This record gives sequence, C-alpha cells and structure tokens, in this order.
Amino acid sequence: MGETIKEVITEKAKVQETESPVQVILDAVPESKKEEVKEALMIIRSEMYSGPIPPPEALARYEEIQPGAADRILKMAEKQQEHRMALETKAIGGQVDQSKRGQLFGFILVFVCIAVAVFFAVYFGMTAFAVTFLCVTMVSVVGLFVTGKMAVQKDLAQKSKDQEHNQ
Repeated sequence: MGETIKEVITEKAKVQETESPVQVILDAVPESKKEEVKEALMIIRSEMYSGPIPPPEALARYEEIQPGAADRILKMAEKQQEHRMALETKAIGGQVDQSKRGQLFGFILVFVCIAVAVFFAVYFGMTAFAVTFLCVTMVSVVGLFVTGKMAVQKDLAQKSKDQEHNQ
C-alpha cells in the first residue's frame, strides 16, 4: 500500500460523496491509530450567506422537507424587494418635496428681508441698519446653504463607506 493518507482520502471522497468527512478520514487511517484520531478529530463546518434567498443547496433541502417551500421563499424575497423599493421611492419623493419647500421658503425669507431692508433705507433713512440687516441675512442664508451641502456630502460619503464595508 504505497498510497499516502491524502491520496486515500481524496480518492475515497470522489467515490463516496454522500459519506461523512469524518468517516472518510477514519477509513483512511490505519486501525492502530483510529482511536487516537477519533479522540483528536473535530471538524467544524461553517456556512454563511447573505440576503433573503438561501443558496441553492439549502433551497433544495427546504424543497425536500416541504414541497413548494423553495417557491414560497422566492416569492417572499420578491415581495420584500417590492416593498423596499416602494419605501425608497416614497422616501426619495419626500426628500425632493422637502428640498423644494426649503428652497421656496428660503426664497420668500430672502425676499422679505430685502423688502424690509429697502423699507428701512427708503422710508426711515436708516441706510446703515438696512445694509447691516441685509448683510447678516445673506451671510446666514449662505452659511445655511454651505452647511447643508456639507451635511449632504458627509452623509453620502458615509453611506458609500458603509456600502463598501458590507460588500
């Protein structure tokens, strides 16, 4: 018997795919060493998948246990995807509407502030107050605009980083 244990295990695994890996290893070990190998042998198997649909092997096992289960799992995943897409559509539409309202209210606020500044400058002759009021208003509006843009960019960068991390 000039074969190595590795060759015996490999050949045995090809022939008997349904036999457990432990049994394949024990069959390849000489009788004198089997007890020692049994005590020392521990096989850890870990399977992992991500997402709503299990891998094909698991779907096949579900189907064996309960006919029609694989189809139900696929339908469940499709419904979940439709639900998630509907929520995203609503959320994006809401964000667009909120952004439009913010721009409209910002425009109205700036217009009112300009009108107030002109009113004070023309009717009361308070030009210095009008200029100061207008400058403070414009600096505030520009500051809000810039910080808002920075917050959006930071949020997008974080989402991109999280997405890369999850993949």
